[in-house]
Amino acid sequence: MKKRCDELGINFMTSTSAISLIIEDDQVKGVYAKSPQGTIKINAKATLLCTGGVGHSAELIEKQGWSTKNLHYCSMPSNTGDGYKLAMAAGAKDMLRESPEFMMNYIMALPHEGVHLYIDPINGFMSLPSGGPTVFVNQDGRRFINENAKKYNLLYQRMAMQAVEVAYEVFNQDIYDQITAGIDGADEVLAKAVETNEGNSLYKEDRLEDLAKHFNLPEDVLTKTLNDYNKFAHNGKDEEFAKDKESLVAMDKGPYYIARLDPSNLIGVGGIGSNRKFEAITPDFKPIPGLYVAGMDSTMQYRNVYTITLGGSACAHDVNSGRHAAINAKEYINSL
Repeated sequence: MKKRCDELGINFMTSTSAISLIIEDDQVKGVYAKSPQGTIKINAKATLLCTGGVGHSAELIEKQGWSTKNLHYCSMPSNTGDGYKLAMAAGAKDMLRESPEFMMNYIMALPHEGVHLYIDPINGFMSLPSGGPTVFVNQDGRRFINENAKKYNLLYQRMAMQAVEVAYEVFNQDIYDQITAGIDGADEVLAKAVETNEGNSLYKEDRLEDLAKHFNLPEDVLTKTLNDYNKFAHNGKDEEFAKDKESLVAMDKGPYYIARLDPSNLIGVGGIGSNRKFEAITPDFKPIPGLYVAGMDSTMQYRNVYTITLGGSACAHDVNSGRHAAINAKEYINSL
């Protein structure tokens, strides 16, 4: 694609950031941008925003209602919501609160370096922090969700945590061994994590009753929560959240572990209101002449949760929205 653009004489300005839109007579007519040579004005008959969402902006992630305390970024550092901010300044419909973040769990004490944390075999979004046979409790020592909600959508593992102050995960050695079966060195990883305990986020005890003290949880409540859970597991019926029987595993023997679950964000999906032509729209659904949106900035087919169960949907949207935004922008230019 780059080779073809070079043949067509397309000028790529890779060290240049758009800082505001040019709006004249209620039409978008280009951008002001900051380049190594200073601020420049770029005139355009149509302008397309495709800046990759808001996944690396703590300010905008907080605006969506997520806690950013101890947040680990898996996203590209350039995805700071530039397109969203430009569109909002132009009066576009704000879809950020309805747009989903690809938000997951991680445990700070376990290995978490780099943007590929989400596929880590132990600390990734399909492994230990994602739940399943483990138990999730809140700051009051109580369960608050079916811990295997990821069965229906991997992104459900974090959504319920918007409703609690802090979330913790309880598991024992048998459950850890079940989750990490086949992973070389998994026991050594856990032992080192407990020893170094980055962020004071992971503790090991021989008795269930001793887990509460590490995060100042009410011992009587947490102990009852875990004892009740063990009864549910033995009876094969979760009487609180109807977790599927296969994931209802009793923790009858130690050692036991308790870990704080912190947020890990891969990407932002959407934020700017747009129509079927990928034109940016105002709050009353009127198009903003000359302004188009594509890629992760424009993903209005999602509401609150990323439909990851529909494989390839975001990638397909990126290609399709970019192509059709350009086609429609060309028609708009021809109509001027």
